[in-house]
Amino acid sequence: MCFQTFMKILTGILSIVFLILGIALMIVGFILQFGKDVLVKYLEAYTNELNEYLKAAGAQFNVSDYIGYLPSITGNVPVVFIVMGAVMAVVGIIGLVAICKENKCALTIYIIILAVLIVGQLTLVIVYYAARDTFSARAREYMQQTIDTKYTGYNNTNMETVLWNVFHMSLSCCGINNGSDFLSSTTWPRYVNYSGKYYDSVAYPLTCCKLTNWTACLNTNHTDAAYSNWNIGCYNLIDRINIVYAALGTAAVLLLQVLILDFSVHLCRKAGEKDI
Repeated sequence: MCFQTFMKILTGILSIVFLILGIALMIVGFILQFGKDVLVKYLEAYTNELNEYLKAAGAQFNVSDYIGYLPSITGNVPVVFIVMGAVMAVVGIIGLVAICKENKCALTIYIIILAVLIVGQLTLVIVYYAARDTFSARAREYMQQTIDTKYTGYNNTNMETVLWNVFHMSLSCCGINNGSDFLSSTTWPRYVNYSGKYYDSVAYPLTCCKLTNWTACLNTNHTDAAYSNWNIGCYNLIDRINIVYAALGTAAVLLLQVLILDFSVHLCRKAGEKDI
């Protein structure tokens, strides 16, 4: 009896955690879609340093001016977050009701839903890793398109430019594979007016310079690795970060669901014994 109560409490706690995760995912989705003020405050923490350096080049931008471009970058991601969060929240609520009632029928429905979710997530993970090269190639192609047709240097006239400059400075990298990705850019002006000095035929973007000494970087035209990150690509760094967080997040959610499923099956069996 004590073990049965313990299992019920533990399964209930895990279901509450699942519910909270669903609500959190929904909140992130709504913020991305509708929370302009929240996004501005969050992004300013990453762009203030960029702004300070750009002032010396006579450029400056306001994060709030670019939030309107965010939907074109994130696409349907906010909607996906909202839908996934809603599904997780509903499943969590169903689980809590089923566990509290200790009803075999309700627990069976809960178990089936959890099993479907687990199989679905495992399928998505398998498909992703099986076609990872395809996804990677498409991502690189899209990123190259933003460099070729959207990137405008340090003037920051669009969201793509802001994101590339933030990537360069926060990750200490340059371009997708390296700075040569900018050689095909048709929108990036290859000159810089920095600290009162004019630099013509600049090899790579100003933000590819290391933060320690932009002047030395420009004076050597990115040829000295001590002052430039031109030979360090951003894609692998971004991909590595995404894989770590995605892998940890997916593993945590799957483990949580498997534990809930296992405990729910046990409770369902006990509920069935009561009905006999």
